[in-house]
Amino acid sequence: GQLYGDVLYFATEARAGWSHSDPRPLYFWGYFVGLNGVWVLVPVALLADACRHLAAAQRAADRPRHKAH
Repeated sequence: GQLYGDVLYFATEARAGWSHSDPRPLYFWGYFVGLNGVWVLVPVALLADACRHLAAAQRAADRPRHKAH
């Protein structure tokens, strides 16, 4: 949900021509992009980690099992 909200936040601001953000480079890149970008990077990192764990679990579940005689 956080990632979806951030994408909408950045997309609507880009569509508006960045009119609601401070045009000074320090404020734009430091505050608007940098500090808000953390809220994009953290969910992406967590999603990537979850996908790796899910893939490993699926590979383990898909291994053929040998019957003991």
